[in-house]
Amino acid sequence: MLSSIATREAIQEHISEYLDMMENGEEIIMTKNGKEIGRFLPRGKVVSLIAEKVAGIIRGDIDVDKIREEALRRKYALAD
Repeated sequence: MLSSIATREAIQEHISEYLDMMENGEEIIMTKNGKEIGRFLPRGKVVSLIAEKVAGIIRGDIDVDKIREEALRRKYALAD
């Protein structure tokens, strides 16, 4: 999925262009003061993302402890 990052102001000023991007399947990440404050996802992408997560849980493909550990390592730049 393609993503674009835009400030709140840019989205307000160019909303039609960002809507066109979403219609073409692009995700828009909105920022304010350099921090992400939200995302706009094209219709259908949210459902498929949730479905993929649920399917992984149902199949048992997801090791929650491993995912949590990896997330903490990335967040705090921990080494092995």
